[in-house]
Amino acid sequence: MSSRKKKKKGFFPAKPPDMFLLSYAALATLLLAFFIIINTFTEEKNKKMIEAFQKSFQRNVITLGMGGLLPGNNSIEESKNIHDMKYTFYDDDMDDIPAQTGDKEIDTMENEADHIPAAAVVYFKEHGATLSLEGMHSLNNLVDLTADRPVLLMVEGHTRVAFKPSKEYETSWKLSVDRARAVADYLHEKGNISHKRLITVGHGNNNSFVKSPGGDRFNDRVSISIKKLR
Repeated sequence: MSSRKKKKKGFFPAKPPDMFLLSYAALATLLLAFFIIINTFTEEKNKKMIEAFQKSFQRNVITLGMGGLLPGNNSIEESKNIHDMKYTFYDDDMDDIPAQTGDKEIDTMENEADHIPAAAVVYFKEHGATLSLEGMHSLNNLVDLTADRPVLLMVEGHTRVAFKPSKEYETSWKLSVDRARAVADYLHEKGNISHKRLITVGHGNNNSFVKSPGGDRFNDRVSISIKKLR
């Protein structure tokens, strides 16, 4: 019997890996990791900013005086963090935002994070629409916080519920509008904030902040809130 030698199976020579595909895959992985890190960082910074402002707004006693940034019980370090915090939202169409003044209807925010309530409150004398030195100081702090950042400032004027017509102001609406405009003009002139980023609204003696008659004088105010650009 003749023995047949079994032929060894041959192997195809291995081809070297495609370096282009490897480089492309590595780059795609790095980009994915980068966007995950950036997205996490952005959401975390935005969350901290919102929480800090909302905490400052949760107060048992309204701020006294003719104006002031609402610091709540924030520590010096926390206040500094709010001041130094960089806004993480941008909009290329900022220049296309129309200026709005007067008694305009404001669209409701879809996302709570789009709106930071009462970043600052400025108080006025009963029949006055002139800013006090304390009110100017409050607005200066707000300018430092927002001037170079892509946000809208919603400036809302109010009057006390028991408004009494005067020679200069027959209606509470007119007084509230003039107060809002006085604040907006100061922010524009002092902080070089474009009028396109300032929305002024007059509420008259509606939407009172303090309900009790004894605290009605605190409704003579302008509140400024921050709205992010879409």
